[in-house]
This record gives sequence, C-alpha cells and structure tokens, in this order.
Amino acid sequence: MRRRLIFGDLHGSYKALKQCLERAEFREDRDNLYSVGDIADGYPDVYECLSFLRGLLSFYPVIGNHDVWLQNWLSSVSAPDIWTSQGGSKSIASFERNGISEKERKELANWMSTWPYVIILDDAVIMHGGPGVSLSYMDIERLSEKKRELIEPVPDGCHMPSRMADTILWDRDYFRCCQYDEKEGRKLPIGLWSESKWLFTGHTEYGKTEPFVSEKHRFVNLDTMAGSYGCLTLMDMDTFEYWQSDLSSELYPGYGPEYW
Repeated sequence: MRRRLIFGDLHGSYKALKQCLERAEFREDRDNLYSVGDIADGYPDVYECLSFLRGLLSFYPVIGNHDVWLQNWLSSVSAPDIWTSQGGSKSIASFERNGISEKERKELANWMSTWPYVIILDDAVIMHGGPGVSLSYMDIERLSEKKRELIEPVPDGCHMPSRMADTILWDRDYFRCCQYDEKEGRKLPIGLWSESKWLFTGHTEYGKTEPFVSEKHRFVNLDTMAGSYGCLTLMDMDTFEYWQSDLSSELYPGYGPEYW
C-alpha cells in the first residue's frame, strides 16, 4: 500500500522540502505526495520547488492563493502590489535569477492551471484555506470538478469572498472555530461542513513546530510557518506521523518575513 504524505505551505523553502522528504525517506515508487498549496512566494527558491515537484509523477497539489498570483504572473506578467508585497517579488526574482525562458514560464503556468481547488479522497479532503461557515460538502464536491482558468481573479483576502473558490483559498474561520473548540474542550457544529472525512488545510500560520490536529472536528492545519520563521511539516495522512525541517529562517540566513 502506498503511503499518502502531505506537506504544508512551502513558500519557496526548497531546502525545507528536501529535508522533510529525506527525513521521511520519501520514495516516488511507493509514496504519493500531496500539497495544501502556497508553494509560491517568500523564500528564494520558488522556481526550484516548482521544477522539482513538476518532475514527480506522484505529486498531487491543490492551488493556494499565492500560487494563483504566481500563475497569473507567469501567464500575463501581472504583478499587483498586494502580491509583490507579500512575497511575490521573491518569486519573480527566483525566475529571473534562474534565467527561465518565456516558453518554460508558460509551461509552468499551464501546469499550475491543472491544480484543482479541492482534492477529495475516500477518507479525506484537501483544500488550501477551509470551507468557512457557508460551504457544504456538496458545494465542495462541485468545486472539486471545476476546471480552472489559466488566469484567475484573486481577491485581496480582506473582503467577503464572492465565489466558492475564493472562500476555500482564503477562509480562516473554520480553523479558528476548531482551534477555539479544542481550547475550550467542546465541540460545536461549524457552518454547513460535513465531518465525515478528515480535512487537511494550510493557509493560516499556526505555530513554528507543531501542526494543528483536531480529532473533535477531524481537521488538520499543516501551516507551521515554513514561509516565515517556522518549519515545514510533512505528514502521513493515515498514521498522522510527521517529519519536519529545520527552521526556514535558519536554512536561509538573512531571510524572513521582514524581507518580503
């Protein structure tokens, strides 16, 4: 039986990814590798991350909001301030430093346009942000079948999303409700979401060294701040065993959120 491994928000920390895969003894011939999105933006090796992952036949990502921004730039050289000020300038610099041709940029953009918003497995669902308080399991099923455009609109994350796709890219409410219930030792229904399957997400930084796992809500947040001062987490989706990198800020001395 193949292992199902999933990693949190990567944000260009290629060294952290390599460490996690080595520590988990990842082998492409026996393991499937999933991502909760946000491979782009932040640390300086965004192109290296994408190039490596694109070469894996067993890699299954969902799209994150930062990935959409990067895909738009690769497709049309669109670089809004809200993106460049939040790590996008480092993604651009990564491609320029590596001398990536326009042809390869277009190929990467086309590949990223195949990344779904949602992956639904027999016992688990993967998305970047969360279902919020408004999306049902049926909504998520419909979204999992949606074909993405090569250039996607990206809201600013500060206003109520108008599309289901924007909700699952940006939502933090579902995680925060789960977090509050764990803290208070209770379990209350959250919105319309069905908890028949485990839900794996990222997007909202939780802590530097521990992923968030809620057995009450069958929910996992894997964003352990690899894009800032934390580490990358790689988890076995069946056993919940996990492996972690060194702190990204130590793997890339002199880098961190302040340089964004």
